[in-house]
Amino acid sequence: MTYNKFWKSKERDIIIHNNKMNIIESCIDRHAKNNPNKPAFIFQDNKIQKYTYKQLQEQVNKFANLLNKLKIKQNSHIFLFLPKVPELYIGFLGAIKQGSIAVPLFEAFQSQGLKLRLDRGDADILITNKELSKRIPKNIKEKIPSLKHILIIDEKNYKKQIKEQSIEFNTILKNKLDTATMIFTSSTAGTPVAGIQIPHQALIQQHYTAKLVLRLTSKTQYWCTAHPGWVTGSIYGIIAPLSIGCTIYILKEHFKAVDWIKFLQKNKISVFYTAPTALRLLKPIVKKQDLESLKVLASVGEALTKTTFNFFKDKGIEITDTFWQTETGAIMISSYDKKQAGRLGQAIPGITAEIKDKIISFKPNFPAIMTGIYKHPKMYQSYFKNGWFKTNDVAKKDKKGYFFFQHRKDDIIKTSGERVSPIEIESVLMKHKAVHEAAAVGIPDKIKGQIIKAFIVLNKNIKPSEDLKQELAQFVKQNYAGHAYPKQIEFIKKMPKTNSGKIIRMKLRNKNYFHQYK
Repeated sequence: MTYNKFWKSKERDIIIHNNKMNIIESCIDRHAKNNPNKPAFIFQDNKIQKYTYKQLQEQVNKFANLLNKLKIKQNSHIFLFLPKVPELYIGFLGAIKQGSIAVPLFEAFQSQGLKLRLDRGDADILITNKELSKRIPKNIKEKIPSLKHILIIDEKNYKKQIKEQSIEFNTILKNKLDTATMIFTSSTAGTPVAGIQIPHQALIQQHYTAKLVLRLTSKTQYWCTAHPGWVTGSIYGIIAPLSIGCTIYILKEHFKAVDWIKFLQKNKISVFYTAPTALRLLKPIVKKQDLESLKVLASVGEALTKTTFNFFKDKGIEITDTFWQTETGAIMISSYDKKQAGRLGQAIPGITAEIKDKIISFKPNFPAIMTGIYKHPKMYQSYFKNGWFKTNDVAKKDKKGYFFFQHRKDDIIKTSGERVSPIEIESVLMKHKAVHEAAAVGIPDKIKGQIIKAFIVLNKNIKPSEDLKQELAQFVKQNYAGHAYPKQIEFIKKMPKTNSGKIIRMKLRNKNYFHQYK
């Protein structure tokens, strides 16, 4: 896809050599040269680790050199299965600088979820740590022929290898449309997970929206709470803010309301980008003075309710809502200009957005749009119809051009801002000896937006019980992912199905439909 004249004019903000580029030149190299001592990343765990732009460049160069030493060819798929530690971010950037493709994975995936993605993505290298490596299935290299190396960052051998590498590396230029990062997202279009390919040229839109919507500058103290395994964590947690040249703060630990407030205060965060779920969880303890350093509070990943918007407005700050998808590669619609409870916002400059068949649709002439879905060309083509890109999100648009989000058309479950495929949950449940049939749906939840509910038809002679519900929930948690397991389980006698045998999830969402055990 080619982008329009508006985006052509925005090329001046990043480094492009005609049709060649590498996002690392804009994200690291120029800042390491012009402002080497500026902090790029500040990590907080049990200790604080700081990386200036120059130090970051050196560590990224070492990783890129290690890939070359291992004879990893350009365009290889470098999978990163790590918590929010420096090595995740360095490896992500180093893979791209070396000319390969960074593929981050969320740390909560268990063996089956991990293997599925390594297999679907033809992984060349897996980078992880000792703890997470316990989830790697046995004989994984035999099962995935493409997998050449597994690097364990907290083992002596890896530390020795990295230490030996040079701090010099010439960034490899790529075609603008070459893939920089591949993000796995759930889909119902024929396969449960698929790798969305985001090109180097997406930086044009990512950089612009970071300035326009998030108001990032080189002086910003910035915190994006998303893990890089999700698109927000990769694009607006790493790439866009580095291109702007600001300081990125990273808190490794999972959500704890008190600790998050302390982190905001201690670091005087000026721009905070997070999911509405987190904002709802902060409500019981947040005070007006906790938000005094904030210039922008932005939300992403799920619907922002009027209640949450008005709560924070009463505390002195209006939330900037953002709408985009993994497949769009950058923010598309936002309330950056005029905020109003319940209103999603308007299309950013350079984006043509309309409602087509009740669905938010875009003219596909913007630079961040995905260039493909790895090994799934038919699925990729299914997003486009009559010259428009379809989002599958149902919304309304008023005469002034403002969008009002209503709901998701497909069956993807959005829980705590993360997308979960019901097909994956069901496939794990079906492996349990007690389960005859399984179906998963998302049901409304005040805190998480949606939670996963599983409907189960048991095998003969298996009796339903509360203990069995707990056992099934733990089974999914242990075999798939710690973040994506059914919080509710309902035993039913018969699944609602179409004539072709497909489960009708819409009926399962209807409380009055199914036949419950008494």
